[in-house]
Amino acid sequence: MKKFILCFFLFSLLSAISCCEQEESVRDTQIEIANEEELMEKYGPKDLSEEQVDSIIRSIDWTTNKNPSILGSKNAKKGGQLTLGQTGYPATLRPVGENSSYTFNFILQSLIYETLLGLDPITLEYVPIVADKWCMKEDKKTYLFHINPKARWEDGYPVTSFDFVATWDLLIDESLREPFQSDLWEKYERPVALTKDILMVKAKSVDWRLFLYMSNSLFVFPEHIIGKISAEKFMEDYNTKMLIGSGPYVFEEAKVNESVTIERNPDWWGKDLKTNRGLFNFDIVKVLFYTEEKLVEENFKKGNTDIYWAHSGVIQKWVNEFVPEKMDGIKYNHIIKQKIHTQAPASKAYFAFNLREEPFNDIRVRKAFYLLINRKKILEKFLYNQYQYLDSYYPNSFYENKNNPKIRYNPEKVIELLEEAEYSQKNLNDDGYIVKDGKAFELTLNILKGNDTRIETFLQEEFKSVGIKINLKNVSWATHLKDMHKRNFKIIRRLTTSLLFPNPEHVFHSKYADQDNTNNVWGIKNSRVDEICEKYNNEFDIKKRIKLIQELDSILTNQYMSAFTFYSDDLELLYWNKFDMPEFVLDRIESLGFWELIITKYWWYDEEADRALQEAKGKEVMLQGRPYEVNYWEKYR
Repeated sequence: MKKFILCFFLFSLLSAISCCEQEESVRDTQIEIANEEELMEKYGPKDLSEEQVDSIIRSIDWTTNKNPSILGSKNAKKGGQLTLGQTGYPATLRPVGENSSYTFNFILQSLIYETLLGLDPITLEYVPIVADKWCMKEDKKTYLFHINPKARWEDGYPVTSFDFVATWDLLIDESLREPFQSDLWEKYERPVALTKDILMVKAKSVDWRLFLYMSNSLFVFPEHIIGKISAEKFMEDYNTKMLIGSGPYVFEEAKVNESVTIERNPDWWGKDLKTNRGLFNFDIVKVLFYTEEKLVEENFKKGNTDIYWAHSGVIQKWVNEFVPEKMDGIKYNHIIKQKIHTQAPASKAYFAFNLREEPFNDIRVRKAFYLLINRKKILEKFLYNQYQYLDSYYPNSFYENKNNPKIRYNPEKVIELLEEAEYSQKNLNDDGYIVKDGKAFELTLNILKGNDTRIETFLQEEFKSVGIKINLKNVSWATHLKDMHKRNFKIIRRLTTSLLFPNPEHVFHSKYADQDNTNNVWGIKNSRVDEICEKYNNEFDIKKRIKLIQELDSILTNQYMSAFTFYSDDLELLYWNKFDMPEFVLDRIESLGFWELIITKYWWYDEEADRALQEAKGKEVMLQGRPYEVNYWEKYR
């Protein structure tokens, strides 16, 4: 099972790559750099005199954060390799554009590219990254950023304000075929390079999130590459390779349907900054891709990969098979088994209905479907009480509306609702399925190849009991995503991550309801929802924003556009005992859907521990263990 992002934050069709493309490297490309005068002409102010620019610069009241939290361990060591395994090779390696809004792309993006600012996981205050100081003007729409003169691209060229303007130009181009991205960045006027080191950005409206997005979500790309090609050319050239970045890692190699490898940049400009002490320690991070979930598990057990995530699809194994009595690796601490709690937004699982067409354009049918899911039995029989009931789009957060309806199994009510919607038990065919307008009540539900299907098979029988036929269709991850984004479904199963700062417009606004490749997969159109999204954007008072989201949560939940199942506020991991990490193990606020990113950021390879592990493998030799349950962040709640 895979995770979505907003991002969000979420792979589609598999793309092909030739051998020569696999070996191609942007680092080997000869690049002609424009001089500063030419760049100022292209990216500088068009309607400001030199005197006006000087006046703006003199008026800037810079701020910075001189005391950010230092979470990297002073004991961390550089070196070694982290090897991860997952299903579903990405449709593209591009960080932006069609099919790029998925977890794996975001992880690569976060390791290779950088933003202006970051967020302190303890205080939630801004911290310097590429910008070493910043300013928001009194109008709350004008932002200024000073680019750290030490910032460098992988090829050694300086990062400048020109790069950010060129990146914005790319992101708003419709040729990227990513409607939300272009819509988001068009909320700003074109940024202006006041100087090569000072970037000025003006938002078109007062919106508390726009400073956050510009400073913390715009990953910068090199102007000396993207400034010389069209967006169409970018989409074509960087589908199977990656642009150079300014971050701690560089793209090394991609083998389609097999692996993606990145390497730590020993010359990374930010390696000596105080905030980066003890971070990004692995020399190599390699992700291996498998066609089925069972192959991910098998290759972990063989030692071909280092870490295994026990998601909901394999939770029965976590309880019954990944135990000392059945795995010597766990018994002797060759493999560490841990449940890690954080305060990150919870991942959530649910069935999404397509409201655009029958039968789920009828709220009675949607509610009936929801009421027929016996979550209590599923939780006890298949999930071993390892998850919590999901009753909100914002679980485990102060945004959750506690007054949302608590929908539970009620087959009698199901029959009543179906009868009201003219799906009558009196109109059954010879196979026992409801017939309406000459057609049997029949639905198809995608099942990812290799995943445990016991829950779906259980639901299949449950729905048959009231005359609804559920066909289970084995599909690849790419096909599943294509069906979702082309709206080729009536019902689809989703597992999504939540955001620290919700972006309801991105997910629920009507303007995205009829567009492919957006996160409004349901096709929800509601004027009050749209109004809340717009009010939320303009509200700087967090208490009022919370109330708006709680109202939104209530409206959406009462539309029954999803059949909620479960959520988790922790992460279950198995990993070979050859790593060390800070006491907290995982970040406090980073979404658990990005656990690979968190581990790459904070953990490190322990050569001595690995030596002991290799000597102990296959023997009844006990190694030093770690606590099963980690609750480090509870004291910050």
